[in-house]
Amino acid sequence: MKKVNQKMVLEAKIAFLKDQQAVDLLVLKEQYHETIESFTPINIIKNSFNSILTAQNLKAKLLRQALLGLNFINKNSQKAPSEHPIQGVLGKIIRFALKRMT
Repeated sequence: MKKVNQKMVLEAKIAFLKDQQAVDLLVLKEQYHETIESFTPINIIKNSFNSILTAQNLKAKLLRQALLGLNFINKNSQKAPSEHPIQGVLGKIIRFALKRMT
């Protein structure tokens, strides 16, 4: 009787390990596909920008540089204030924002 019980226990353990192996294989395949997806060029670029933008004070610096660029473009493209009143107002808003940031 004892040998039969040991044989049944061994068969149960083998079945359990085969099931566990199948589950581990599925998890490994899923991880493989996620890894391949993360190495596509668009995801590499997106992750790089996300890591850059999470750096301290970088968002504020980028915003300041963008405002400086807009201010430069606005000053160079503005012919006369009466011709483009919206552009004049936009320029004043940009200059105000730049003064507040410094």
